[in-house]
This record gives sequence, C-alpha cells and structure tokens, in this order.
Amino acid sequence: MPKRSREDTEETIKTILDAAVEQLIVYGYDKMSYTTLSEQTGISRTGISHHFPKKTDFISKLDDRLISILLEKLDLEGDQTRFSNSWKSALASDEKFAAVLKLIFLFRATDDNDVNFTKRVCQNLESLGCERFGNGFTQELECLVGKSVLKAS
Repeated sequence: MPKRSREDTEETIKTILDAAVEQLIVYGYDKMSYTTLSEQTGISRTGISHHFPKKTDFISKLDDRLISILLEKLDLEGDQTRFSNSWKSALASDEKFAAVLKLIFLFRATDDNDVNFTKRVCQNLESLGCERFGNGFTQELECLVGKSVLKAS
C-alpha cells in the first residue's frame, strides 16, 4: 500500500475534527464516540484512533475552535455591561455557546490532568476581558460563569 501524503493525512484529521466539533455540540462529549465519528466520516474507528488515541485528545486539538464559538457570540467591542448582556443572551438562546460551556464544566468537574481545556478557556477569557475592560472584569466573569453553572444544571 502506498504511503499517504501529508496533505491526505491533514485532510483526514480535519475531517475527523470537523465531525468531532459537530458531535460535541449536538450530542455532547459523553455521546460522541469513535463509532459515531466513524459513521459520520466514513473513516474507520482504527483510523480515527490512530490520530486520536484517547478521546480527550479531541478536546486538546479543538480548544481554539471551541473558544472561537464562545467569542463569536460575545460583545468585545462595547463596554463590560454589553459583554455581560451578550453572555447572558448567548447562554439563553445559542445552543453552541451553551454546549461549549457544558464542556468547560465537564472538564472542570472531571479534573482530567490530560485536558487543561477549562483552564485554557478561562485564562483566555479572563485575559481578553481584563485587557479590554480592566482588572475588575475577573469578578464579572466569575459571576457570569457561576450563573451559567446554575443554568446548566
């Protein structure tokens, strides 16, 4: 069998990650599996596990995409009040936003040392918010995350 080109391998990985994002949003982490990814992509379970040996590897590779899902719904151009309102609005009406927050809470609750997803997301949001709105933003972010936990439960 001829060796696959780098481009073919990258395209395979992109296909798997695209399906993983969709399934994480639609089904959640617990229901996404190598089998469901294989069924959606047409790539064998073995082929998927070759690129992603552990299920948590998906989160590590997708954190930039998942953070982008959050950021695209947040008002980072206005003041802190507009940011907070955009967070509350997205939480109430956007399934993708809520699904990413659930992933954040899931990985915080599992305390999986292989996945620092929650830490990276929170640091990213806090850093971005403090840069835009000042150091008082941290308390507002904590409040928003707390309200989100209550809504998710």
